[in-house]
Amino acid sequence: MYSTDRKDGLEFNDLLNRLIEKNLFTKKQISIIYNKVNLHTSNVSNNQLSAGAYYRQVKQCRKKYDRFIYTILLFRLLNLIDNTSIQTIESMVNQLEKISRHDIHHNSPEIILNDIIIVIEEILGRINKI
Repeated sequence: MYSTDRKDGLEFNDLLNRLIEKNLFTKKQISIIYNKVNLHTSNVSNNQLSAGAYYRQVKQCRKKYDRFIYTILLFRLLNLIDNTSIQTIESMVNQLEKISRHDIHHNSPEIILNDIIIVIEEILGRINKI
């Protein structure tokens, strides 16, 4: 799914790019979060961003992450996400991790990538109560 062989941390492959298209965070924010959490480095040390831009992005990431968690809590409290949905999401994550271990350094063929996205969208359609 991704590679960390590059010195700047996360290498975005086709699957990650497709997942990023559909999430709340930008590609740059995902990279900052990944590097900060997994590599304990910053994009400033790699000269990718000025210090001011980096810390502004970190602040935006923290705020967006907190809002994301509050949304999950609210949806769970209102029973918009139930235990079965949480278990289904966890199962999807486990399957994506297995896929990533088999083909960690290569981009997946477009047909397989489309199949993965279609399955995710079908599952989300089933658990979505809105």
